[in-house]
Amino acid sequence: MQIRLKTTKNCLEAEGVLIPFDPAIITPAIKHAIESGYFEAEEAAQLPHIVKPEDIVLDIGAGIGFISTLIARRADRVISVEANPDLLPYMAALHQLNGVENATQLNVVLGDAETGLTTFYQRNDFWMGSLSKGPNPYKSTIKVPNMALNALLKKENVTLIVCDIEGAETILFRNADLNGVDRVYLELHDHITGLKGVASVFEAMASRGFAYDPRYSSGAIVLFQRVDKNETLRPYARLELT
Repeated sequence: MQIRLKTTKNCLEAEGVLIPFDPAIITPAIKHAIESGYFEAEEAAQLPHIVKPEDIVLDIGAGIGFISTLIARRADRVISVEANPDLLPYMAALHQLNGVENATQLNVVLGDAETGLTTFYQRNDFWMGSLSKGPNPYKSTIKVPNMALNALLKKENVTLIVCDIEGAETILFRNADLNGVDRVYLELHDHITGLKGVASVFEAMASRGFAYDPRYSSGAIVLFQRVDKNETLRPYARLELT
């Protein structure tokens, strides 16, 4: 699936989101993805079906703020978490440029730890940055403050988690208390975690009362919905091949 795109002199535009062209952030590979209509396209495509007006959304691995801008247009509010400090000013500028007033930005690594620092590996294309030393070469490292996931979920009353963290999804949910969370929408990274890592994510979700929802999942982009004990069956729908 491709995203509708048009360009202006100083910005790219995808799905009505203005993306300032800063070559330090929008590298040739990322610019090509945006111009080709494939930048975050699969993840963006399902947001209209997933995000509810009353949602408080935790967007983990928010990058430049493109997805959180789309979410902010549909949700009550968004907490955008990004480990790469270089992206925070850009994200804030993108949010402001697009009139987003219901999003906040946090430069932290979420997990079990309440304090301390975690090493983040920066790469030329920001979307490859991660907590993993490999498999791709990195250009630099930086120490990022930790924040406890469970405390943030409780404090903000999060109902929906959106997550794209380059393999760290296998660690993030190990001890997560997802009470109050209704949906988890994330990208899997089997090239980093292997199928064993993918299985661990599904196990973590199942043990917390969530099920894989095939209707709003596509390849590595998957939605987990909390199973309602009094579930009403949905009408049959043929899944479209993309």
